[in-house]
Amino acid sequence: MYKAIFSRRAEKAFLNLPDKEARRVKEAIQKLKQNPRLHGTIKLENVPVASFRYRVGSNRILFDIDDKAKIIEILDIRKRDEKTYR
Repeated sequence: MYKAIFSRRAEKAFLNLPDKEARRVKEAIQKLKQNPRLHGTIKLENVPVASFRYRVGSNRILFDIDDKAKIIEILDIRKRDEKTYR
């Protein structure tokens, strides 16, 4: 099992989510802790924010994976729009 570490930005974004969306994101993070490369996890290319993303409704969990240390670093949680991957 991987350990999830939140950046300050991701923590702030999570706390600002409405309750229903926050529950869905929390459940998704629990699944990612079991297997960070779940079906639906996309490796991002040429994106400065993160290496991977996972979709939860209209939100995106942006994260990096450290397989040696078994850590998922959640860098941001963003609502999908034209600025998401910048």
